Amino acid sequence: MKKEEIIEELKKARSKDTVFSSGRILGSMCTRPHPLAVKAYRMFIETNLGDPGLFRGTRELEDNVIKMTGEMLHAPPSAGGKMTSGGTESNLTALWIFRNMTKKKEVIVPESAHFSFTKASSLMGLKIKVLPSKNYVADAGMLREVISRDTACVVGIAGSTNLGLIDPIEEMGEICEEKGVFLHVDAAFGGFVIPFLREMGMTEKKFDFEANGVSSISIDPHKMGMSVIPSGILLLRERKWLDAISVESACTHTRKQMSLLGTRPGAAAAASYAVMKYMGKEGYRKIVEKCMDTTLYAERRLKEEGFEIVAEPETNLIGVKVENAGKVAKMLSRLGWKVGVDEENGFIRIVFMPHVKKKLIGEFVKDFRSVVS
Repeated sequence: MKKEEIIEELKKARSKDTVFSSGRILGSMCTRPHPLAVKAYRMFIETNLGDPGLFRGTRELEDNVIKMTGEMLHAPPSAGGKMTSGGTESNLTALWIFRNMTKKKEVIVPESAHFSFTKASSLMGLKIKVLPSKNYVADAGMLREVISRDTACVVGIAGSTNLGLIDPIEEMGEICEEKGVFLHVDAAFGGFVIPFLREMGMTEKKFDFEANGVSSISIDPHKMGMSVIPSGILLLRERKWLDAISVESACTHTRKQMSLLGTRPGAAAAASYAVMKYMGKEGYRKIVEKCMDTTLYAERRLKEEGFEIVAEPETNLIGVKVENAGKVAKMLSRLGWKVGVDEENGFIRIVFMPHVKKKLIGEFVKDFRSVVS
């Protein structure tokens, strides 16, 4: 085929996608990447962090991303980490490390845990024990009863997938430290939100290395970090823990690899570095402030229309109770609104990412009311 014909095919395929710029994607935790991130990605499109001997400059950018993220999350000088493809890979890798270090296969996760932990169980033969919830977050008071001598790791969530809520990480960390058990915090969504909520006085919850007992954190630049897809980060309190998954890599220009993926996109590191340097803490604070303003405005409008909110929003995400949630989501989709849905618990989930414009909320609420009525 000619290039022109192929381009036309690509355009036709792309025209079938819903785009973030429409402002009508309300169920995704990802968003349109910052233009600078896109430019950086294109510059580094051929680089491979799986072979850093060839791409030393790209490796330095990854190291800088890890350092900047660590500073934001109060990491100690001993900390280290790797860029990943996102929260799923970060969560898998954390559990892989702690399983290897402890030789144990039991992992405790909250009821609200992301499905990546089910994948981890299947891939690594882990036994998942569920920590009950209390008001939609982990019941830390039950943790001592659930931990056993076989527990390799406990998981806490900072910005849950369905409701954006924050588990009592401080309390969980104290218990894990007391019991000598690793605590992994899945902050894939909340990692670029909660630090700035704390600055604005909208939460007092500690979720990162500032809390005693936190061993590792997953955080995604491709969510509220405004980077390209895929961009994830796994941070460890001790960089030496990466040795637990080290393998010989004779076919590359380095001796060892310490990551799940062999080939890793260096372009994601460049994009994340560029947008993080450009935005800085003040830039991210403004984005979080704007998203929270939209969230609270939407919450008010929904309540005025008689909708029941599942839980008061802690981050830029709202759950709305409805009957036949799956059917409601499909009907909204036909009107162009792409919402999230939790059919098991009967609610629609709405994520107010940077691409969601406040001026569209009225139109959405009107359509939502018409669908439910």
